Amino acid sequence: MKANDSLGELTMSTWKQYIGSEKSGRALVSALAALGLALGTAAAAPPRPTDPDEKGATRLMDRPAPERLPSETNSPVLAPLAAAWQRLSPELLRYPTVRSNHTVNLAVHVIRPAPGKPVLVFIHGVLSDYLTWEYVAATLAADYELWLVDLPGCGDSDIPKPSTLEPDGYSPTAMGERVWQALQQCFAVEAGAAPRPVTLVAHSLGGTVAIRMLGTPDLQVRYAAELRRIDRAVLFAPADLAINAVPPSFLTLLGLKGWMLSVGNGLGVLDGKVRELTKASYQVTECATIERQRHFAHILKDGRHRAAAQAMLRQFTPFDPKTLRPVWPGIEPLVAEYKNIRVPVLIVHGARDETLASAMGHQIKDQIPGAVLVKLPRRGHSLATEDPQRCANLIQRFQQGQTPGELAAGLEGGEVFPSAVIVAPDQKAAPPAPPR
Repeated sequence: MKANDSLGELTMSTWKQYIGSEKSGRALVSALAALGLALGTAAAAPPRPTDPDEKGATRLMDRPAPERLPSETNSPVLAPLAAAWQRLSPELLRYPTVRSNHTVNLAVHVIRPAPGKPVLVFIHGVLSDYLTWEYVAATLAADYELWLVDLPGCGDSDIPKPSTLEPDGYSPTAMGERVWQALQQCFAVEAGAAPRPVTLVAHSLGGTVAIRMLGTPDLQVRYAAELRRIDRAVLFAPADLAINAVPPSFLTLLGLKGWMLSVGNGLGVLDGKVRELTKASYQVTECATIERQRHFAHILKDGRHRAAAQAMLRQFTPFDPKTLRPVWPGIEPLVAEYKNIRVPVLIVHGARDETLASAMGHQIKDQIPGAVLVKLPRRGHSLATEDPQRCANLIQRFQQGQTPGELAAGLEGGEVFPSAVIVAPDQKAAPPAPPR
């Protein structure tokens, strides 16, 4: 029996013991209210005016059937991409990575077209996995070799308990080092072959991981050979380490408890909450699909994945866990390392991003030498699933070396903001001296 099934049975057993009790009805309503608060939604209102003499448990069960989100198979845009993805059949490779004597096997899903193609390395964000990129990958697979990484605690990678790793084991720096080690082993397979251009592509917290990989002096020195293989980076809505307030969505996840999910799952209301969250995640409504809802629900219900995601948010940047205020003496040295990045960087933000505001893109762009920002109108945070064609187009054009002016062509109202700081070609991949 699966763990989630056990939790569901336990919850329903408790419900059956107390179903006739008005007091327990009020308690369960309170539990659902807590669940709604944790998931960022309000508990659903009763479908009709309530009778003050009616028992609380009876009111709770009198709810309309939840709305069903559309399937990707019914979307003119997503259906062909989903079908193309199904035909790709990525090869799953698992590479051991070691940090502070802790071994974590990282999964890399590889899609190989004809030999000799440039390589795109994809890194996803929190509460996600390599499937973030399925539509984008389907668009680019004919022209590139694709390496889709699952971060520690996600997808097909190992899911160590945060307490079994070093204190910063789920931080962007730690995960970046493990990604470097996985790439090191990917590159070793190609020993003797002509080096190919490699572009990092990352989203949200994965963008922060990429920034640490490219700009942290220790990692630049330890993985100098691998760093020289990286030609460019495309960061979709990267999270800035100099964040001065914890985003509400981060607090939502940090406040989510297993008992809230088990109660909601047992009472059959969790799926409705996840559906509402899925809908709220997209500015393009047809991208809020039942497939996305089910995938999100799977990650939330799995206690191991959820704990890993919460550890990623706690360790994302120095914050006081009690006051939730930034610890600036710890943050500022990390941000100062942005200037160490020596590859061309494209930052892409949705103008309607409600998770990480597009102003954050300007902030990061102005601190990475030579970085360019593209702002997409009427788009939110989940760009790779909300506008996969345009994301793929931007990746390809930037990888091919197009100028900011050329990137602006065909953006349909999108804006391009070049950096005022130009990086000379001979500065590329020139890591600083090791710290003393």
